[in-house]
Amino acid sequence: SNAGWDEPLGRIGWAGDRATVEFRRRYATDAADLWQAVTDPDRLARWFAPVTGHTTPGGEFTLHFDDADAPRCVVLACDPPRSFRWRWDHGGSRLGVGVAVQADGEGAVLTVRHSLLDPPSAGGLAAGWHAHLLGLRAHLDGREPGDWWASFGSIRAAYEAALAPGPST
Repeated sequence: SNAGWDEPLGRIGWAGDRATVEFRRRYATDAADLWQAVTDPDRLARWFAPVTGHTTPGGEFTLHFDDADAPRCVVLACDPPRSFRWRWDHGGSRLGVGVAVQADGEGAVLTVRHSLLDPPSAGGLAAGWHAHLLGLRAHLDGREPGDWWASFGSIRAAYEAALAPGPST
């Protein structure tokens, strides 16, 4: 299946020895609906992961992925209905995640930026976001998200290859 290739790869950048991946996706819905889809725990559970805790500024929440990974997150900033930033504690690293929503004609654009990724885990995290954003597209289109693991598996090698040169020196 080419499930992972329905969307372009996220953009990869480097800051020192840490990678950043950024996705910009346009959806056929309005900004208010997109904001709700990326911040409301009931909707997040349908395409991303179940969330427990508080997603308000200063709040802490936990993501419950189906492989038993349960990163703890701390909300750094929230400017509804435009942007949301949090710290994602992952394997001893403190990563940064930011999402922004903006109206775009008849639709809306979502930008997701995951930063401070260490090279060994960056490809998997980037492929994970890619697969989740395919699930978000299905959710917003009123379809059941496809097989996340199949999408992740089909796209991971492309992210590993894109990250392979490593940081420029």
